[in-house]
Amino acid sequence: MHFNRVRHLFTYLVVAILSTEPAHAALAYLAAAVANESTIVLDHGEYGFSSDSHHRPGEWKSVAFPMVPKRYASSRDPTTYPTAWARMKFDRRSLEAGNLALFGDMMKENFSLYLNGVQLYRSSTDADSAEFGWYRPMVVRLPEKLLRADDNEILLRGEPAAELPMGVGRIRIGAASELRDTYQRRFQFKITGPQTINGILVMFSLGFLLLWAGRPKDVVFGWIALVGFVWWFRNLHYFVGWVPMNTNLFWQLSMDAIFALVAAAYGFAATFFGVVRQKRLIGFILAVSFLAGVSRYLANALGVSDVPSFLVLLPLSLSVLYLLVSACWRAPALENIMMIAAVAVATIFGFHDLGAIKLAWIGIGFFLMPYGSLLVFAAFSFALGRRMLTAFSEVEDVNRTLELRVGEITDSLTQSEAERATLRVNVAVDSERARLMREIHDGIGSSLTTALAGAKQRNESPDTIATLTRSLSDLRIGVDSLEPIDGDVVLLLASLRHRMERELKGAGLVFRWNVEQVPQLAWLDPVCALHILRILQEAIGNALVHAQAEFVEARCCAALDAGIEGILIEIADNGIGFDTVTASRGKGMMNMSGRAEAINAKFACRSIPDAGTAISLWLPLDRRLGPRLTN
Repeated sequence: MHFNRVRHLFTYLVVAILSTEPAHAALAYLAAAVANESTIVLDHGEYGFSSDSHHRPGEWKSVAFPMVPKRYASSRDPTTYPTAWARMKFDRRSLEAGNLALFGDMMKENFSLYLNGVQLYRSSTDADSAEFGWYRPMVVRLPEKLLRADDNEILLRGEPAAELPMGVGRIRIGAASELRDTYQRRFQFKITGPQTINGILVMFSLGFLLLWAGRPKDVVFGWIALVGFVWWFRNLHYFVGWVPMNTNLFWQLSMDAIFALVAAAYGFAATFFGVVRQKRLIGFILAVSFLAGVSRYLANALGVSDVPSFLVLLPLSLSVLYLLVSACWRAPALENIMMIAAVAVATIFGFHDLGAIKLAWIGIGFFLMPYGSLLVFAAFSFALGRRMLTAFSEVEDVNRTLELRVGEITDSLTQSEAERATLRVNVAVDSERARLMREIHDGIGSSLTTALAGAKQRNESPDTIATLTRSLSDLRIGVDSLEPIDGDVVLLLASLRHRMERELKGAGLVFRWNVEQVPQLAWLDPVCALHILRILQEAIGNALVHAQAEFVEARCCAALDAGIEGILIEIADNGIGFDTVTASRGKGMMNMSGRAEAINAKFACRSIPDAGTAISLWLPLDRRLGPRLTN
């Protein structure tokens, strides 16, 4: 019983790794298996041969199950083979009351099952047309009326249909409900799993075959397609029930597929990794695999074990794995590591199954090679997929670069034409602007300058001189707005400072300059520049005339308004101020507010009696986001 518990624990660990069922199902299986103390495992019995299939052997030999007694044809008639028998006994008293059943993991070849001399089960309905169902688990209910109170005999008779060994796996007898659940689980792993995996292999193999047909130079696609098809054929014998050929021939081809699979898989790996002396290595792999397959036939012909033929694959596998690890060491990558790990695990699975194929031991209870095929193929597909994606990305990058370069050249040509047209327009505009500025300066500007000089010489009234001075400043500010400033607000303020600072000093006011470097305004054209200058000019003029201040300060900085980026300009003084609530809104304030609204800016006036006044103008970097209504 202790051995059975250990085996169940090992089975659970592997099932938990490979099964797609939820983990709680595997835990339930383990708990049920360990807790089932009443199940009997028939691991010992007897076997014998008889020339007549209706009579038992005259001589029985003790044997431990699983067992594979080899049958040989009679020398007098080489087409006939003796009937193989196996029997075992169990005590009904060691089992709990209730319905009982018999469960078998693996029964090789066609056979009939007897309980106390009565036939209960037959693996095929026609002994002359046996189904290839050696790997299928079986569960047979044991009728209570046939059971004896103490000792009971189980007899197995193999049908002499072909030169195949009579194989008997480990037999369990216990409660019918529990063994039925065991049967369902084993059927899933032994039959349903390989069937599903084979369908996946076919789809992947066909896909890689089409890739190879489209790109014959990429032989790696041909290799992986060959691996898939060979492994697909190898997996068939695990679940197929009928084959369109002689059963013995199909069995032999399935065994030969092991050597073909080793050659194909390692040939692909050598091609994929690009190992040193690749062609020589592939030739060596093919030669060793072929000679191992031939030696198996020689061993069968000589009547000796063919296990050494398979063991030859062990040093071959280790050698190839060493070369793959060396190649991966030189070029480490996730896909290479995964591929080596998958091949190593599949190799372990293969030698696990070697013992089960010969029925020398039970192992985990089902063959792992089908699952090894999925593991290896998934690793290969992942590796190829990564390389293909990398190649596709490189091609896309090249195409994208070419498209960008073509687009850049096209845009450059278009931009050049547009710039040429714009340049012609700008030259014309600049020429016209220069002409207007020259006319204004030489005409109106010259006249105002002459009038101002004459008024001073004639000692005209201060109001007249101030009016002429203000008019000349207005004219110059208007001319300044026509100067190209490329959206530079600081430069615009500097021109205002140049025009107004002398007038402020003449009035006894200190001019403070507190201007920071701010972003450029792309929308700042001459019209908008003039609006800004007029607003600021009006603010400075009010400070000169009404504020009775000691200084006027100009401020400029980047500022957010309701989360929108912009530039804040302020003209502040420390004059007498006024009450913004009771004071009437004069024409000057209305003009400043209107100009701000015209350029989609925000205008504000803050004033405190005896504390001064501050006029602020907020300009959005993106004119479309600015306020449509001013404060």
